[in-house]
Amino acid sequence: MPSNLAYKQGGLETEASEKDIIVDVKDLSVVYRSSLGNVRALDNVNIGIGENKLVAVVGESGCGKSTLALSIIRLLPTPPAEIESGKILLKGIDLLELEENEIRKYRGTEIAMIFQEPLSSLNPVYTVGEQVAEAIGVRESRIQRPLDRVYSYDKPVVKASPWRRFSSKLGIRRGYSEYADEVIETLNLVRIPDSEHVLNRYPFELSGGMRQRIMIAMALSERPSLLIADEPTSAIDVTTQAQVLKLMKNLMDEIKTSILLITHDLAVASQVADELAVMYAGDIVEFGDIYEIFSEPLHFYTKGLLSCIPSNFKDDQKLQSIPGTVFDLRTIPTGCKFAPRCPGAKSICHKKRQVLREVSPSHYVACELT
Repeated sequence: MPSNLAYKQGGLETEASEKDIIVDVKDLSVVYRSSLGNVRALDNVNIGIGENKLVAVVGESGCGKSTLALSIIRLLPTPPAEIESGKILLKGIDLLELEENEIRKYRGTEIAMIFQEPLSSLNPVYTVGEQVAEAIGVRESRIQRPLDRVYSYDKPVVKASPWRRFSSKLGIRRGYSEYADEVIETLNLVRIPDSEHVLNRYPFELSGGMRQRIMIAMALSERPSLLIADEPTSAIDVTTQAQVLKLMKNLMDEIKTSILLITHDLAVASQVADELAVMYAGDIVEFGDIYEIFSEPLHFYTKGLLSCIPSNFKDDQKLQSIPGTVFDLRTIPTGCKFAPRCPGAKSICHKKRQVLREVSPSHYVACELT
């Protein structure tokens, strides 16, 4: 069992070094409720993210990747989403047991998130410098004064916090002067050239790659223990994509942070990830060292995903695809969820639910046939 993973599924319990675990998700189940039925987006998911590790989560659209990310940072839309069971431990603290004013102490400072489309995440009427400074100002206010005295909705703020003074000066228009040096330092950290000029520009004046770097800068300005990146390269071209991925990987060592990368692209995961989690219909069906999974995939779903990647050589073969479609998540079938689409499925696959089991010290799979 790798040191950054702790599982307890179906009676299987293995030891892991807890001091190396930054975030430990245990038996997490999330349901989206609607008048048409309940959709089970996550079904007893277990995953641990280790210190200074980049863990990539891959799978088809709708498999639960983004729901997992939003659950960790407590940004699920509730309702309709509801966490039925499980724990999300951040350095031993269960985030699911915290009140909203308490979770804000950890959201941003301990766990930060980069969303898919940077243009929709950045405020179009404020400059880059103002928005990065805002993130820094929030961090400083949380360090200097307990959060519940600053952000409480039911208690008066006794004394103006650094953040309140900061925001009042900003209007938020021009109050980032006290953070100017740190803003420039943060922009330099994400390799933005001529940062002193860029901080006075608006998001719409920058390219997609530059906007994504700004989002990374804002997230890293909080110095988080875990950075969640939800499809961070989906809106940019391939060349810029490679630069952003390399930047994120390099910044891990500089900032001393871990990264949870959400992506549907195995090629993206292969470039930067240390470990890979393959999700299907709300389950993690394979987990392990990125090189081991790519060289010897064990689950038929993982094999199917890898076979869909075009080769670098011109040939007459047709592109492969996984037959069938994902079942309606409102009705969970008995047995292995992938069995209806699996080319090697046997009768037992339709009857028995599979749980992750160890096949090597750094490789786990939920499949009866391996």
